[in-house]
Amino acid sequence: MDTYYYIEQIQKMLAEASKLPFSNKIVIDHDKILQLLDELIKSLPEEIKKSRKILEERQNILLEAQREGEMIIKEAKEYIEKMVDQNEIIKLAKEKSEEILTNAKKTAREIRVGANKYADEVLEELENQLQKILQSVRKGREELNNKL
Repeated sequence: MDTYYYIEQIQKMLAEASKLPFSNKIVIDHDKILQLLDELIKSLPEEIKKSRKILEERQNILLEAQREGEMIIKEAKEYIEKMVDQNEIIKLAKEKSEEILTNAKKTAREIRVGANKYADEVLEELENQLQKILQSVRKGREELNNKL
């Protein structure tokens, strides 16, 4: 189940709980809240797996960009070697290879920056979700401890 579902269930349980007369304390089913907290904890690894998958995708994008860049450089070098004997063609080939190399480096840099930005955004969202979950769990525990 979704992590948010368990949080919502805990919030609902707390909101609908009976209040003790002349106090701000409430009565909740101890076993049920513990069960919901257990389920909440079980649901967390999915979120963590998602972040790990995103990091792996980022790494794959970076590796693919580097491979593509190396392939372009290799092709440019091979092209230059074939044209060694012809003076004007050599000049044009060097210019073209430098242009290709510059573009490859620029593309690899852009992909790397984009992948890093995407991974950071996803991790930031995951961090925010986990903070909300932790805050909810702390609040639930605090309320449980206040009843003791």
